[in-house]
Amino acid sequence: MRKSLAVLLVLVLLAVPMAGVMAQGDDDGAGFECPTQGGTMITAYGADPRTLSGLYANDGNSLFIVTFMAEPLILGGENWGDKIEPALAESWDISDDGLEYTFHLRQDVTWHDGEPFTAEDVLFTYEAVLLEDNAISWRANLMQGDEPMQFEVVDDHTFKVILSEPNAAVLTALSIPIVPAHAFESTSMLEAPYNTNPITTGPFKFVEWNTGESVTLEANPDYWRGAPCLDRIVIRFIEGAANQANALLAGELDFARVDGADLTPFENNPDFVLQTAPRDLMRYVGFNNLSPIYGDAAVRRALAVGLDRQAIIDISASGYGLLADSVFNQAVFMYEQGRNAQYEYDPEAAQQMLADAGWTDTDGDGILDKDGQPMHLRLAYSGTWSLMQSIAPIVYDNWRALGVDVELAPLDDAQVYEEIYDNVSTEKPYDAMLGGWGLFGPEPDHYRSFYADATSYLAYDNPEITAMFAEGRTVTDEQARYDLYAEIDSKLWEELPMIPIYQSVGAWVYRSDLNIDAAELNGTFLTGLKYSGRVYFEN
Repeated sequence: MRKSLAVLLVLVLLAVPMAGVMAQGDDDGAGFECPTQGGTMITAYGADPRTLSGLYANDGNSLFIVTFMAEPLILGGENWGDKIEPALAESWDISDDGLEYTFHLRQDVTWHDGEPFTAEDVLFTYEAVLLEDNAISWRANLMQGDEPMQFEVVDDHTFKVILSEPNAAVLTALSIPIVPAHAFESTSMLEAPYNTNPITTGPFKFVEWNTGESVTLEANPDYWRGAPCLDRIVIRFIEGAANQANALLAGELDFARVDGADLTPFENNPDFVLQTAPRDLMRYVGFNNLSPIYGDAAVRRALAVGLDRQAIIDISASGYGLLADSVFNQAVFMYEQGRNAQYEYDPEAAQQMLADAGWTDTDGDGILDKDGQPMHLRLAYSGTWSLMQSIAPIVYDNWRALGVDVELAPLDDAQVYEEIYDNVSTEKPYDAMLGGWGLFGPEPDHYRSFYADATSYLAYDNPEITAMFAEGRTVTDEQARYDLYAEIDSKLWEELPMIPIYQSVGAWVYRSDLNIDAAELNGTFLTGLKYSGRVYFEN
């Protein structure tokens, strides 16, 4: 279904250049009072973070912790929810020509060390992101072609962004966690102490990281939305939904997302509350699109038809998933259910599609071949991610039944980044990979780095799609932009540089005396909590 009208109107309003446009949040935190104060909430995530810096935290293990601590100027960008609204910037104006955005910063914000938050911190952050040596993935967000956006400090609480051409994605592009200038000796930060000992502005502040065990955060009493209700949050490192569910039952956790686990013990259990919410996450099979075999869209479509995606949802996600019908997540503003015809599971049709593409078993060994080349597929994935461990055998069985010589390649964490996520070479050591992505929010431009860059881990190089994504950043007319991305969606659904398997539905379980109502369960934030400072224990 279409994005809600209210959210779509906000996006349209902010995308169209208008003089004097002021954006004000629905909720600035004023008026909320904690019913009770104190206590420690123990939650869990899979493993140690790679970093505690918001500028590098784009993996789940890191982001889960950082989201409790750090904040961007604006919510609604990648990793920060599905709605554009103020955060550290309380409002902004857009010039008549759409080339200048003036942000009015909150004046009641301090860093966790007591220093005031100012426009100099915003300038420092964006300049650090633009420094190529820092290798921060957000750099592309701040570029317009080969030139960076221009930034200007007007005064302590006013910051200006100057564009060379209108950019409909600018608000979400700027949604990058801000870091304090005074915490660094220079803009060089790859090896900065900050990455393991951050100073931030959010509701909770960093206390301690016990490698392999936990991270402890404590309440920020001077938080601009108001002091958090809890005294502290402890994030324990527990791999796998089933293990986290067992820890909940044993009283070792207070709150956790456990979709994929057996939820029967929590149903109708007075000691726990079970809630579900859609998540801005996709599980998928990504292809090396420069592969001699899997660079053929006809082969990719055949493999999509030969993959029982509903079985993956039922088995690997315990039914907590929605069968994907787009290469974009459902949080994007132009998502429309039913726009694309489904790839229905049909093994016989898949085999015929492969035969039509020239792949048949000419020597009777059970493996398809073409021009003397067997159809071998090395499937790489994280061997430490229990969900991928569950999905991989299903993919193997489905495609092996078609005659594909599937080689499962489970990788350790270091190998995953070396072979897949950090590999910007067009030479990929895999034919396909299993993964998950998301928290991209409402802006489809965030998918550009996957679908319009041959060095991404999909190695997808389609000049037409690349040009369309570039155009999408400059189009400010509401309907024209909607139509453009709808066309991109349809073309990519036909091309299938990756097979979208399902959109996640999250299942959160928490103690019945823990109240998260005012914190707002929201699956588009990795923690599941939009306002973590409003979680409290009932008396």
